[in-house]
Amino acid sequence: MEVFDQLAELYQGEHSTNPHQTALVGRIGSLIGPGSAVLDLGCGTGVPTARMLTEAGHRVVGVDVSEGMLKLARRQVPGAEFVHANIVDLPDEQGPFDAVTAFFSLLMLSKADIERTLSRTVGWLKPGGYLGIGMVNLDGDSLPVEFLGVPVTVSGYPEPGLAAALEAAGFTVLDIATVDFTPANGPTESQIFALCRAPQ
Repeated sequence: MEVFDQLAELYQGEHSTNPHQTALVGRIGSLIGPGSAVLDLGCGTGVPTARMLTEAGHRVVGVDVSEGMLKLARRQVPGAEFVHANIVDLPDEQGPFDAVTAFFSLLMLSKADIERTLSRTVGWLKPGGYLGIGMVNLDGDSLPVEFLGVPVTVSGYPEPGLAAALEAAGFTVLDIATVDFTPANGPTESQIFALCRAPQ
């Protein structure tokens, strides 16, 4: 999205130090074996997810629709592979990966596309592979909002709805929690983080 080309550096300054996200990325990194392959959906600037996993010795493929985000990502995380693509257009034969991460990228899709992508993600994972996801805690489908000063549309679920969507896609939800995060310049956001596992 062109809007994120403009927001790349501002977004990183506001959202790259979320302790809830870094904790979940660290947990996934410890669950998968050395040198595992990870797909980062909506990788943004590569920080913190791709950087943390690459530094831990994993092979990361990051996908994002914003060339502005990817330009920063390639500079900041040269050890990862970054691909310019829309999540919904990724081919079915992706992977297989040991883990997939999607932090605040799926909320830019409609609910129908979120649920379709979650179902496809199961097929991109090895049996028993992990999914780490972060979403904003809201209940709506393609709602118009202002994000960092620009208009976007977002979709989301309250925690029980997100858990149900993950389970309907075929995942086992290992852990899910609603938390508060305050970006550098506020305001505080209610967010949901979930760790899931594909069928073994």
